Amino acid sequence: MKKSLKSCLLFILPFLFQYNLQAQSSSFRIKVKSGLENTPPYLVKYYNSTDWENFYAEIQQFNYNANFEYNIRVKKTRTAQTSIYTLDEIISQSQAENSKIVIWDIAENYVYNPVSGNLTCLQVKSETKDKWEYISKPIHDFDYEEQYRYRIKVKQTKGKDTDSVQYQLLGIISKERVTELPSIASFLSRFKWNLLQLNGKDVASNKANIGFDAKNGTIAGSTGCNNFWGDFIIEGNLISFPHLASTMKSCNGVNIENDFFEIIERKQVQFDIAEQTLNFYIDGRLVMIFGLDRA
Repeated sequence: MKKSLKSCLLFILPFLFQYNLQAQSSSFRIKVKSGLENTPPYLVKYYNSTDWENFYAEIQQFNYNANFEYNIRVKKTRTAQTSIYTLDEIISQSQAENSKIVIWDIAENYVYNPVSGNLTCLQVKSETKDKWEYISKPIHDFDYEEQYRYRIKVKQTKGKDTDSVQYQLLGIISKERVTELPSIASFLSRFKWNLLQLNGKDVASNKANIGFDAKNGTIAGSTGCNNFWGDFIIEGNLISFPHLASTMKSCNGVNIENDFFEIIERKQVQFDIAEQTLNFYIDGRLVMIFGLDRA
């Protein structure tokens, strides 16, 4: 009888052991975030979860690639000493958007967009570059005001399988008022303007020109003989040049200097920009035409 009972127990025990292993195994589904440099920990979301959280255990047989976001099923097996996690199934994987966080300085005025012809570009400068660049796409959630210099934190995302880039404001680091000049001044300051016509006459050969500095509200140029400099003020469609000064060289031969200064030293001059020219008017009469120099 004892021998028979012992034989029965030996026969049943493997089944009980196998049943116990099955009882200690389970599976669950998680989403694994892309862009992780070292794993574990993984950043994961559990089923019906809205927040990313750390998953510190190694997932065996899971060859993680940081360029992809995964939806996987994981098998958990509990032993007497520990829990073992093994990849059970990759339900889906998708290539991640290419995102990075940047710090930008934003200049105080919109500038001219050569594609649309409107003053819609923002001037931006990153921490890694010394020169201003231009973007025409909006920065989402950024309520930009002209006349203020900003420093902001931006998420820059390149879409999947496309060159399209989206910008998302993450925070405003600083905002300072810097100038009272309107946005048209920024467009003027992007070019040197060569004088083409004066009082209806072709004067391009005289090489007179004017340049604008919107950030400092100043001008500098030449009459073709003497250099001049000073301030400029824009009010609507009126421009003025207070506090002008110039060199005092003697101008030999035919020159346009007297007529040039007679116009720009007036209290105010009406102006507009059309067909890539800067035009000055007195009492509705066109008296100066400047052409932009892209060089």
